[in-house]
Amino acid sequence: MTCAVTTSFLGCIVTLSLYFRYIFFINTPVIYKFISLTIALLFGCIPLFVSYKFENLFGNLYPIYRYTLYYIYVGCIILFSLSIFRDTLWLIAHKISPQHIGSPFAKEYHLNNSLISLGIAIILTTYALLKGIATPEIKTSTLYSDKIITPLKIAVLSDLHIHRTINPQKIENIINKTNQENADIILLAGDIIDDEVNKVQSITQLLSKLKAKQGIYFVTGNHEFYTSYQETTNELKKLGFTFLENSGTNITPNIYLAGIPDWFSAKQHQIPISLPTAFKTSTNSQYKILISHTPVDFDKQNNFDLEISGHTHGGQIFPFHIFVKLANKYLSGLYTMNNNAQIYVSNGAGQWGPQMRFLAPSEISIITIHPKSK
Repeated sequence: MTCAVTTSFLGCIVTLSLYFRYIFFINTPVIYKFISLTIALLFGCIPLFVSYKFENLFGNLYPIYRYTLYYIYVGCIILFSLSIFRDTLWLIAHKISPQHIGSPFAKEYHLNNSLISLGIAIILTTYALLKGIATPEIKTSTLYSDKIITPLKIAVLSDLHIHRTINPQKIENIINKTNQENADIILLAGDIIDDEVNKVQSITQLLSKLKAKQGIYFVTGNHEFYTSYQETTNELKKLGFTFLENSGTNITPNIYLAGIPDWFSAKQHQIPISLPTAFKTSTNSQYKILISHTPVDFDKQNNFDLEISGHTHGGQIFPFHIFVKLANKYLSGLYTMNNNAQIYVSNGAGQWGPQMRFLAPSEISIITIHPKSK
């Protein structure tokens, strides 16, 4: 619910910004401005209207209802982005050559250009929907370390957000594509289950088809806490996956893997987070990997070589990249932190809320660590 309220708040800001010019600058009757303002606020609050509370009302049509509302919501976000980009360029051109380029706030220029922007926004929104429901692409990264003797291939599945309206075929496609990589280990980096376990059990059971030579490991994300921490972790453990919570294990004699609970939600649920405990049985000579759902820079406590995270979705839908980056130091991809520790932030294989992606493609992350040449 917190995510829905936050997203609705941001959505209201975006949609109000979109209609700002129309409401305040275009010479139209007050009643039209009032109607436009009301519509803008309703569009911004759409994440509040897709609650599962409406499932009983719409029955089998609920998934269509949910996808349709989110399509409209994301369409407004994309239209906002287009309008800002268009008006900025237009205003610059008007300042440079006012005798040839009219003001973007002039009524005579407003309708035609708005219709063009609306058409482009519909095309891009449809593209975002297709990218959201499609099977993620493989994104590969290669690292080197003198602590590594034998190469290690890691498959990372983060932010699947399995819920009752997700297409089970998409989860099957992700599993098959991941298995084709023949990884040594598979890491489920949190936000795997995003619904009541009994509502999605038939889908989560599909994860039992995942195969890795040296095991499958998982940590909690914030959404495991939102749904039911105990039930979601128990469900994943029943599938044979190893739960890492302030704990670790030797993958090989020279590679150690540890995991911690979600950085923000664990604190709210009085579950401790302890790096020393997670790496208690590791040695300094080992290559140490940390799974942390939220990308956190522990600064001087970065006593590991690689942190693997998710959570950000890479922004998922532009321009939310901006807000996500403000809340997270690391947005997407590979970074170097203090103590020469590296962090890889996956865009995630699924998405929260709208099953849509715009300028932040979903991914199955494949990280291969090789010995560094002497």
